[in-house]
Amino acid sequence: MMEGEPDEDPPCPGCSCNLQCPYIRCVECVPNTELCLRCFAKGFEYNEHKNDHRYTVIKNDFKLFDQGWTAADEVRLLRAVADCGVGNWIDIANQMQTRSKQQCEHHYLKCYINNRGPVLPVLEDPWITVHPSPVVFKLSDDPPRPAVGSTQQTEMSGYMAARGDFTMEYNNYAELDIRDIDFSEMDDDLEKDLKYAVVQIYQNCLRERQRRKRIIRKYGLLHLQRLSVINRKYEHTIKAWLDSLRVFMRLLPPIEYDKYIEGLHYEQELKNEIKQLQEFREAGITRLRLGRMFHRLKLRREEEKTKRRALSDVLSNIQDQTACQQWLQRQAALESVGKGMPISLPSAPRKCAPPLDIIGMPGYEKLNAREREMCALVRLVPQSFYEFKTLLVNECKKQGHLKLAQARTMIKIDVNKTRKIYDFLISDGYINKDPLLAPMKSTVAK
Repeated sequence: MMEGEPDEDPPCPGCSCNLQCPYIRCVECVPNTELCLRCFAKGFEYNEHKNDHRYTVIKNDFKLFDQGWTAADEVRLLRAVADCGVGNWIDIANQMQTRSKQQCEHHYLKCYINNRGPVLPVLEDPWITVHPSPVVFKLSDDPPRPAVGSTQQTEMSGYMAARGDFTMEYNNYAELDIRDIDFSEMDDDLEKDLKYAVVQIYQNCLRERQRRKRIIRKYGLLHLQRLSVINRKYEHTIKAWLDSLRVFMRLLPPIEYDKYIEGLHYEQELKNEIKQLQEFREAGITRLRLGRMFHRLKLRREEEKTKRRALSDVLSNIQDQTACQQWLQRQAALESVGKGMPISLPSAPRKCAPPLDIIGMPGYEKLNAREREMCALVRLVPQSFYEFKTLLVNECKKQGHLKLAQARTMIKIDVNKTRKIYDFLISDGYINKDPLLAPMKSTVAK
């Protein structure tokens, strides 16, 4: 027997079956954990063994001493010799089942009795390879240093890299609550307890600020634009889950959370591929190249359905004179293009910017559902919208009304955004554009 070789194949800790080559051996666990291929494919974890550890593939199908004899054959021969004894070559051959009596005797005497070379040959290029750990998401490097007031600084939530702070901190005006506190000997016990409680609240606020900064730095949430680019890879898999899962981000270390997200992404990709293969099988397709052709033909058929549906819409609105004229003009333009005649095409409409993802931005918790939707459409940071709203509402209370021109002088942003904010506040009843007449109030009171 070879040194270190067990008498029998060890059992798999996952399914308790005897391991047969090829099988998997973990190179990080001590002692090494060995799994069958089925348990390894399921991601089985046992004691300290994790499914992301490095591993080797154990295979005994390589040559050791003689051509035609693999390492697995050598092991079975040595076990048969140990069971039957040297010289009982008929019984040994019966136990081997793949070699004759003469082959077993000749090979054993040649390689194990008459061979005076090394015990085992040195394999120059072994087939057993060590596979590295999976590639996971790399945390962001040192953040950039944008200019003050630039668009990039706004996208980074007002982060100041030189100081490591934000222009708008969590509970930004907490210092106003303690600026007038003064401890004196004339204070009674109740006043001292109240002042201590206020200081304690402020200290809790500072701890919460540090906790939020630590989460932002550890999980790479500082540069929102870069984060949105990274999340584009999940567009067709788990895009709808990311916002819901972000709440549980702090429960896992950054690398573990990224592994969890990547695992969900790969799982959804496999489900999509399986669903596509099932669709191919239902259509009677058994080859991938035919499946690709089926996919192209399916897209072409859907395009033709869209064209027929557009024609059906025109025919259904045949009594509408405007719709008919537009359809005839379109057909005339297409015929002119086919004849090579130049036509005047209308200018393409200006594309609207997509809504901004404001979840997690400063001030998000202070807004209601309609205000959050407004900030996303206008592409405005929630904290800035909250400050603009407070400023305009206070000014309207002072004057009794507020004009659009006054709002534009008070808010130094894009005039179109100012107009949308102004109209939104008027529609929700926060401000009014016309002054309220005193006689009307008295009439309503009567």
